[in-house]
Amino acid sequence: MTDPAAFYFGAERTEGLLFVIIGLLAVEVAYTCWRRSGSQAAKGGAVALLLVAALQLVVGATLFVRSPHDLARVNRAVEVHRPHIHLHEVPRMQQVMSYFRIYRWIEIVLLLLGLCAAIWARQGSWLRGAGAGIVPQAGVMLILDGLAEQRGRAYLVWLQTL
Repeated sequence: MTDPAAFYFGAERTEGLLFVIIGLLAVEVAYTCWRRSGSQAAKGGAVALLLVAALQLVVGATLFVRSPHDLARVNRAVEVHRPHIHLHEVPRMQQVMSYFRIYRWIEIVLLLLGLCAAIWARQGSWLRGAGAGIVPQAGVMLILDGLAEQRGRAYLVWLQTL
């Protein structure tokens, strides 16, 4: 059987790397839109892409760097001091899980606002471009955070059985 902590933190690290890759791709697309197109829609899309990419880069790099340390901390607690798990790791994960609910709603609202702007804003406008830029980013974040929430839920259940 796979160690639940290793699976959780390994997947978290992988997702962090994926966030970094997606963020870097978004920066490249934003740069291309900004430099190679004179349209307001392209500039609006570039700004939206850059804003979400900045968040993805910070979150992704943080997850990628922090996950091995978190895994070592949890493994140490499981082996040496199990009460630490119930005093610290379970409450930490409960808080993480509550954040996922907030993230989900923010991402849904951004997705809907982006769709509305992309569909109903004036053709060629900055707002229409921003909407078109935010839709794929919000969609990707919604999917990846949903997967992370599922893994977090399973990890929390495992922690509570210790």
